[in-house]
Amino acid sequence: MSKLKEADFYYGAVISTLINNGICPMLIESNNDRQIYEFTTNQKDFWLFLKYRSIASGTKRDDYSSWQFTFSASDISELQDLVSQKKALSLGLICGTKKLIGSEYAVLHKKDVQRILDANKTSLTISRRRGEKAFRISMGGGRDNAMLIRSNRVY
Repeated sequence: MSKLKEADFYYGAVISTLINNGICPMLIESNNDRQIYEFTTNQKDFWLFLKYRSIASGTKRDDYSSWQFTFSASDISELQDLVSQKKALSLGLICGTKKLIGSEYAVLHKKDVQRILDANKTSLTISRRRGEKAFRISMGGGRDNAMLIRSNRVY
């Protein structure tokens, strides 16, 4: 009998979303902390580097959620390698909640990943206020200096 891991539910939800949007994936690498997929579509070929957090960080406000993602030296090396290639890259951050139905999915494009790598960040905090149409990634200096990531990106 095959046992399912927690990661399977999160990564599977993203793959299901992509397939439902007409995108067919090919898995090229996976482990418990992250998965890297290579996609070929009629619009473009791209890499998708996925990470997840199963619950939000504690916040003082009910209308605000945040998640912290940590990148290992291996993650950073892999991201640097993928950024240097001509193929498009997306970093998918799966932002889980206690009730899975409230979970969210944020997608950073190559230029966003490059900005994070240029800032030498080994972790990032992504947040979203209820009703906002974008996630914010703290780049230092508070919400006004945050990188905005549209919340409707799929890849």
